[in-house]
Amino acid sequence: MKKLSPIAYRALFFKHVWGFIGNVAKPFELKKPHAVAVSGGLDSMALLWLANTLYQQGKIGAVRAIFVHHQTRPGQDDEAELVQKFCLQEKIPFSMLKIEGLKGTNSNFEKLARNHRKALFTQELKKGERLWQGHHLDDSYEWHMMQKNRSNHLKAILGIPVRNGPIIRPFLCVTKAQIKRLVEFEAIPYINDPTNKDLSFDRNYIRHKVIPPMRKRYPAYLKHYSHLSNFTAILLKMSLAGGSTSEIYVYEGGAVLVGEHFSEIQIQELLHTYSNTDRGEIVGPIQRMLKAIDNGKKGPFHFSGGMEAYYNAHVLMLYKQGMKNYDESIANTLSSLPENQLTAMPHYKRVELRHSWSHLLKSSDAMLNMPGLVLVLESDSICKTLNTSVFDPLFPLISAVCQKRGLRFVPYLKCLETWQRKKNKLPDTLRLLPLCNLSNLFSSHQ
Repeated sequence: MKKLSPIAYRALFFKHVWGFIGNVAKPFELKKPHAVAVSGGLDSMALLWLANTLYQQGKIGAVRAIFVHHQTRPGQDDEAELVQKFCLQEKIPFSMLKIEGLKGTNSNFEKLARNHRKALFTQELKKGERLWQGHHLDDSYEWHMMQKNRSNHLKAILGIPVRNGPIIRPFLCVTKAQIKRLVEFEAIPYINDPTNKDLSFDRNYIRHKVIPPMRKRYPAYLKHYSHLSNFTAILLKMSLAGGSTSEIYVYEGGAVLVGEHFSEIQIQELLHTYSNTDRGEIVGPIQRMLKAIDNGKKGPFHFSGGMEAYYNAHVLMLYKQGMKNYDESIANTLSSLPENQLTAMPHYKRVELRHSWSHLLKSSDAMLNMPGLVLVLESDSICKTLNTSVFDPLFPLISAVCQKRGLRFVPYLKCLETWQRKKNKLPDTLRLLPLCNLSNLFSSHQ
């Protein structure tokens, strides 16, 4: 682990967690009050400290602490006293809820305790208030290990949910070791729960017997699990990564994001999935790419691990460097088409062109045709209105044929958007040739 001063580590920890929170909670939510579920353990005390610091910095609304007393062992009195003392010191409102009738000897104690806590929190939360819980990546992996041995549901890979109604879990982007380091630097008080060593509980058995030898052999297991979980959430369309209105299409050779805004987290997970390596700085290049796109750049943009990205008209492609698309094959077919066949191409309505675009996205070889170019076989004035082009960096051979034959093209989405926006200046039908249609005219990909 890289050696950092306490000040530098705190700054990096805050930046990482705050960025994660911003991706799973809306700004208006963060300005509302927050209750932190605190047990007195390392994780929840660190979360209370962090939430209170964010409140003092004006980043979130007022913070209060809720302690649930299970009344099943004497040690909880000490934990309640520690939390209450810390809250008094930091001027944090404190409340304690008690579970009645629960026995520590119950065979399904963990489940019963969890259900009781959930019921108490539901009753206690005020209108608009969000509940913060201190689960971290290690907890999520342990939950995943238990669930995959109890169920065949794909959602088991996802681990503990980042959001569940009013519940937010800000530490699901960090490990227990990272939290412990923060606690040591900031001298945050906490008490170890002795029941965490009781191997009769499934979670403790996995934590103390299953994971340690695996961690020794595969030290990066949490990193890989995090990427797998996030990527699975994207595939299941359950990703809570905010700031994105894009749709994601995944293929063997890469992925396509379609929309007006793209999430850094989604791009990061997709790049990690297709990349040849886990090494290399990736967040900075993604941010620079998105800024360049906002400034009108298209790319290609290069990333570590042999990955590239290319943007054109609300379509962001992520693919491996050196991907050989249908440029040569389509160019050969296009150059051989007689003029009379080009002039006889059918007219499209907007709805028909949109259906053609949807069909392309669902095809297995979509990546080899992206970003999806449409030949415009109309007058110069219509081509000007559609803002057509004669060059695309991913299709240099097609571009050369178009320049030679005086043909012009435009990406699907740009054509559809401009057609809708300037429909008063354009006819109801246009003579078009989606170049992906030519993919059907050659027998093999060169």
